[in-house]
Amino acid sequence: MATQGKSDIDTVIERIRSLQRMSDLRVEEFAVEDGLADQVVKAVGTSQLKPTQLRKVFHTLKGIQQRVKQAPEPDPFNSAELLKLMPVLAYAVGRDLIPRDFYRLLKEVFEPKRLRTNADFLRAFDFVEAILAYHKYRGGK
Repeated sequence: MATQGKSDIDTVIERIRSLQRMSDLRVEEFAVEDGLADQVVKAVGTSQLKPTQLRKVFHTLKGIQQRVKQAPEPDPFNSAELLKLMPVLAYAVGRDLIPRDFYRLLKEVFEPKRLRTNADFLRAFDFVEAILAYHKYRGGK
């Protein structure tokens, strides 16, 4: 699915970048085997993407997701808590705990202009959850 000269991760990042909002990302694009989430795992590899770091990120996102699910539907998404996660991710890159390409992807997924509503965040969460699932499926411990 990657074009000449581009890695699979670059193709996924470009797809995310093309979205006005994360809720525009169709489940069929990322949830199926060989879809966008699986492509991310194949591109960065299960050994480079440490399960402990993935779980830390996912744990933070899960807490936000639980609060968002309880909020009234038309509420705009408050990205302040999510934005605090970005320096933590940058630190993890600096310590070689997560690959730089994975950080680049998450920066696009969690870009505030793509997360205007709770539905946008919930779709971003689903995408990251699918990455975690395929990481485990592909041999991540």
